[in-house]
Amino acid sequence: MNKQAKIKLYAKALAEILANKKFDEKKVIANFVKLLVGQGYEKKSGEILNLAENMLLAKQGKKRITFETARKTTAGQKKILEGIAQIGDVINEKIKPELIAGVKIIINDSKQFDASMQSKLQRII
Repeated sequence: MNKQAKIKLYAKALAEILANKKFDEKKVIANFVKLLVGQGYEKKSGEILNLAENMLLAKQGKKRITFETARKTTAGQKKILEGIAQIGDVINEKIKPELIAGVKIIINDSKQFDASMQSKLQRII
C-alpha cells in the first residue's frame, strides 16, 4: 500500500472512531497522534487530521469554510459568510495581505470562489 493510501486509511479510521461519540475526543486524538509517531507518520499528522475532519464533517452533512480576506472582515463580508454557512459548519477566517483586496472562499479544501484583487491581477498578466 502506498503512502497516500495509508494516509487516507488512517484518516478514515480516525473519522469512524470520532463519529462514534462514545469516546473522549481529546484522548482519541492524542492516542492517534502517538500511533502516527510510532508508525513514522508524524510529519503527515496535520494532513491526516485535516482529512479526517473533512470526512467526519461530510458524514454529518456539514462543511469546512475558509474565508480569506486581505484585512479584518467587514460587516458586508460577514453577511456573505452567514449566507453560505449553516449551523455546525466549521468556519475559519484568515487574513492574507497578499490578496490585496476582496475575498476568497474555500469550501472543504476544494471548491472555491476567488474574488480577490490578487486573482484579478493574475488574470490580466
